Amino acid sequence: MAAYPDLARAVERYPFAELTVHDVIWWRPLWPVLTLVAAATERVLVGPDVTHPLLCHPIVTAASVAALDELTGGRAVLGVGRGSLLEPLGIRPAAPEQVRQLAESVQGYLETGFRWRPPRTRVPVFVGTFGPAMIEAACAGWAEEVRPPGIWDPGYLGEVQRQVSGRVRVGCEVWTVVGQDRQRAREMAREVLAAFLPAMGAMARFFGVDPRAPITDATLDLFCAAGTPADVSRGLERLLEANPATVTFSGRLGPDPLWAIERLGEIVSMHHR
Repeated sequence: MAAYPDLARAVERYPFAELTVHDVIWWRPLWPVLTLVAAATERVLVGPDVTHPLLCHPIVTAASVAALDELTGGRAVLGVGRGSLLEPLGIRPAAPEQVRQLAESVQGYLETGFRWRPPRTRVPVFVGTFGPAMIEAACAGWAEEVRPPGIWDPGYLGEVQRQVSGRVRVGCEVWTVVGQDRQRAREMAREVLAAFLPAMGAMARFFGVDPRAPITDATLDLFCAAGTPADVSRGLERLLEANPATVTFSGRLGPDPLWAIERLGEIVSMHHR
């Protein structure tokens, strides 16, 4: 936990616009980490990427968002989704309607306030999803952006852009592992992809990938930015040609997270526009 402030300050040394944290029950709890990140930063947007409606009442999420917005001076952003890696608890991913209700409930509680008045009555909302039903639900006016995860090959990003047809922004989340040792970075990325690929039916079907099969190099390169800084820089050039609204680097980042942030920051500085 003590490492998060230094990592957050490293992010702000480069032209990143946002610093978000995954809400996965098996990892460190979201809101304490976001509090540390918020207190250590001055510029970037801060929030969950993404939280979900399955483990707590929306008023708890709303109060946490409001407190984060107060702590950051109005820099909170809310990422929502269906929830992931909850199957061992016997919990299925949330329905699109539940995700919509979470986002709208949070905004409603921000407007009415608590025993204290939040600094803003609304915060920006993005939806982390790759499924057509959830993407369609996110185009109903309650979210500013759809941000499918596991995007490295731009083919599926184009599919989402066609479905959205300009109704909301379309960004992407890149599962990233960058390191000096290319093979080690790619093996770490395989571990990340192995955890999520079985639940990525729509994307697996689009690319013709069997999610139960061993992860080949070709499959890895569809979903993950994995390798040296030069590998990531070349892949980012290709991805930017698809004109995503945002590109978020997420996941393990690398064997040495600080080194990875610095190298990603240098890459972003070169491509910043």
